[in-house]
Amino acid sequence: MNTDSHARRRIGAILHRWHRRLGVAAGLFVLWLAGSGIALNHSADLGLDRSAVSAPWIIRLYGLRATIPDRGYLAARHWLVGNEVQTVLDGRLLAVALPGTLGLIASGDLLFAANASTLALFDAQGRFVESLHDADLPIMAIHRIGQGCGAVVIADEQDHRFFSRDGLTWSPCAGAIVWSTSVALPAVIQARAANLLRPQLPTERVLLDAHSGHIFGRYGSFVMDTVGVLFILIALSGLWMFLRHHLRRGHP
Repeated sequence: MNTDSHARRRIGAILHRWHRRLGVAAGLFVLWLAGSGIALNHSADLGLDRSAVSAPWIIRLYGLRATIPDRGYLAARHWLVGNEVQTVLDGRLLAVALPGTLGLIASGDLLFAANASTLALFDAQGRFVESLHDADLPIMAIHRIGQGCGAVVIADEQDHRFFSRDGLTWSPCAGAIVWSTSVALPAVIQARAANLLRPQLPTERVLLDAHSGHIFGRYGSFVMDTVGVLFILIALSGLWMFLRHHLRRGHP
């Protein structure tokens, strides 16, 4: 009888110790869920929908890799560098990227950068002015951008060429044209661009994925299952200790 009582007390002590440990682990997770849930509910107020995360370890969780180009475009000492996601002009990340950049031209007091669907205009200091698209241009898709006829020139695949001094009024151009071509990036320009061209993710998305477990990819469901099992064990051990306590009080 004494041996059985001692064994029950020993089992009870072990169970109580593990109940506390599981409770601490579960408590930390609950705190995270509650804190991240509150933050997501006030995402706009906290600016989470406007900020971005670029920490390398988080980017790796999403399987993203930075593509750092070794070539860019130079016009009047202005450097344009980009990859398939982001574009940098003079060490500043553009709010609107130009994937598949075709070139950069300095003409008058303006800079013109283009890809197949967009012609972006900047002032002499590299500040964004406006962007023009197919409805604003004399051609459906830009194939080349250059300088000729005393202005910026764009051409399509059929080599229909049009020039403009302001990006608003376009006329056919039949003169000699110097087309924009990529050049090797100096080491300092490439290093500066590399810091800006790292993949970024919206803070709100990262927080939402961490809150739901999706940030762990295909292992996310296993993480959430583990947490579920953790709560089940806490509930069962707590119920067992509750019943044991009341049974002992009823049977001294």
